[in-house]
Amino acid sequence: MGDVDLKTVQKKVTAGASHRKMLAAAEAGQPICVASAGIPHEVMHTMGVYPIYPESLAAISSGIGKAEPFFDEARTRGLSNAICSYTRSGLGICWTGQTAFGPIPRPTLAVTDVNMCCLHATWWSYLEDHFTLPTFYMDMPVTDDPGAPEYIDYYESQIRDMVAFVERTTACRLDTDRLREALADSDRAGHYWKKMMELRRHRPSPMSFRALAGQILPMVIALGERDTADFYEALYHQYAADVQEGKTPAQGGEKYRLILNGIPIWHHLQLINYFEEKGANFVWEPYTSLNWGNKTSTGRLDLDRPFHTLAEKYTNVYTNKPILTRFEYFDQAIRDYAVDGVIMFSNRSCRPQSIGQQELIQLIQERHGLPVLIFEGDQADPEGFSWADARMRVDGFIEILEGRRGQGGSA
Repeated sequence: MGDVDLKTVQKKVTAGASHRKMLAAAEAGQPICVASAGIPHEVMHTMGVYPIYPESLAAISSGIGKAEPFFDEARTRGLSNAICSYTRSGLGICWTGQTAFGPIPRPTLAVTDVNMCCLHATWWSYLEDHFTLPTFYMDMPVTDDPGAPEYIDYYESQIRDMVAFVERTTACRLDTDRLREALADSDRAGHYWKKMMELRRHRPSPMSFRALAGQILPMVIALGERDTADFYEALYHQYAADVQEGKTPAQGGEKYRLILNGIPIWHHLQLINYFEEKGANFVWEPYTSLNWGNKTSTGRLDLDRPFHTLAEKYTNVYTNKPILTRFEYFDQAIRDYAVDGVIMFSNRSCRPQSIGQQELIQLIQERHGLPVLIFEGDQADPEGFSWADARMRVDGFIEILEGRRGQGGSA
């Protein structure tokens, strides 16, 4: 067990604690930046800029059932429900000046990455107009080879341009020594996150994906901070102890090991619990490996080349890769984690996550013959989602897994 007490440090990295830190930062005169997830937080943290992430605020609002006022605000301003729910909720949060935990201060600047999805450019354009904000649009072009040296070099230049933008529009300056300190904390957080994911190879796996969906928040919004690194180190030691004790969230013992492809269905996270009630456990998902866990060629961050190592990490994103490369992740995970079945979430709000799913299903079934259950819905908007229908479909899928087990299959 590590030296850090998990419960003590966990209180410092909750969504509520993050909101209180944001208010304190604004009161202390720190610039507030509306940033999209995937912007190198380590740089923002080093420069003394406090980022707020509309995607994360939208997910949290949906997860705790407080997103409707933000959807209402978006509807009032003429946005169709056909538009991404993160965008509608995120804009609603900024337009109302409120989050699920209370008010947000007026931002000072904005930064987004056009690679996240094509909608981000429009989304941040709305923010730029509404707040009259200086806004930087980081460029990460679509490519078949995000690992190419020239591609990483290009994104490194984009990070340097972002630093120049922040220095041009605020009084904040970058201190390279402080950036290395932030990278050391980011590296430690990513290292333990990766070790946590590897613990899930154990049978039974000790983790609930529902718990992980909440525990991933500091990895998204607070990399480079000491509390974040302490949290993941302590959390790893807790899960490692759970492995030794044979703990698992699957009730009655882990009978089936599953993959979930897609963003969590935030408004019905209890769906994960329902799988667990049936003895099924999620042991891997692309979402928890999107670009977290020091996804560099060495698996660690290079403190001597801070901009380059950040570029290597942030361009190594699952959704930035062609379908056949995505399938390699599934192929390896199915083998490493001894998977019995796959759940595909066909998410109407997220094309980067959902595109190519039919091709992936075909490849998975051709190579491994695994059963696949497809859910259709939305990541943050519960409209049209039927809990009764979802449970019925889970029941049917579990029967298929049980039937395969009875026939001597892997499940």
